[in-house]
Amino acid sequence: MKISFSWKRDVDSIYPVCSSITENNDDKSILSSLLMDDGGLSYNDTIPWVEEGIKRINSVLTSECASFDWDRERWGAEFTIENAQIYSLLDDSYFQILTTQQLKNALVEWKLFLESTPNIENIIEVDL
Repeated sequence: MKISFSWKRDVDSIYPVCSSITENNDDKSILSSLLMDDGGLSYNDTIPWVEEGIKRINSVLTSECASFDWDRERWGAEFTIENAQIYSLLDDSYFQILTTQQLKNALVEWKLFLESTPNIENIIEVDL
C-alpha cells in the first residue's frame, strides 16, 4: 500500500494533504481521512495528536496493552499487536483494515511531513 503527502495552497494558507490509491467504493481513502482529521485545528496543532497515536501503537506493539483506541473528530482506529481497524465515527460499517505496523509507519511519516517546511512542489510517496 502506498500513500502520498503533498502541500496544497488555499486562498490565504497552505495545508497538508494525504492521498492513497487504496480507496473505498466512493473514491475515499479511509487512512487518508484519518490522517487529515485535524479536529478544526491548524496542521501544526495536530502533531501532538499524531504523537499520541504513535505512543499508543508502541504500547500495543511492546505488549504493554492488548489493544488501544485512538480517534479524533470523525475518524478513529482500534489496534491490536497484529491489526488496526480504521473506521468512521459516524458510520460503523465504514472501515479499513491494515497491519498495526502499517498504521504506525503511516503516522510516523505523516508526523515527519507535518514537521517539514511546506513546499507545494514537494510530493512524498511512502510505501507502507
